[in-house]
Amino acid sequence: MTALIWDLDGTLLDSYGVILDSTARALEEAGVRVERGELHRRIIAGSVRSVLREIGEERGLDGWRLWLRVDGLDRARNGEIRLMDGAAETLRTLWEAGVPSWVYTHNSRVSLEVLEKYGVLRYFRGALTSEAGLPRKPAPDGINALTERYRLDKRRTFYIGDRPIDIQCAENAGVGSVLYLPPTSPAVPTGRETYTVRDLREIPALFTGD
Repeated sequence: MTALIWDLDGTLLDSYGVILDSTARALEEAGVRVERGELHRRIIAGSVRSVLREIGEERGLDGWRLWLRVDGLDRARNGEIRLMDGAAETLRTLWEAGVPSWVYTHNSRVSLEVLEKYGVLRYFRGALTSEAGLPRKPAPDGINALTERYRLDKRRTFYIGDRPIDIQCAENAGVGSVLYLPPTSPAVPTGRETYTVRDLREIPALFTGD
């Protein structure tokens, strides 16, 4: 049975606007200005936490305190986050075709409230969030935990994300991968993903034969 594991931010959740605003604000409060496009590119290449750690080391700032500030700003604006274009349609199509889905995200369980708000949480059989306390991507622990818990066949399991780190995580876990590159993404294919799509609506055809 084919199984799909989904990233959230930038993949199913249109959250980068909020994330970039929060990150830029936290940095500005600390006296650091980074051009928004450059900040987006660095976050896609790594993660918010890694970018803050790097900037902290460069500027003599506490990267962890910066991260806590960003996290607080993000949570305050959680209600502004929307689904990515085509997300609801894609998840419904897969669910109707009998292709099971799970979530694996670095975000907290608060992010699942967005899926519930838009009526798509019911399309998932389970979720693994930051509360699990597992090593962060590209460590394979999150994907491994889901495949073991739900007895998923790794040869038919795929992790879907929008960043190179997601592809590396899938590779480290020994599963397939789908790199989602929406028009606004500064990311480029890694050459190691199993599939690359520009629109979420392309995904069902990969796994249902339609």
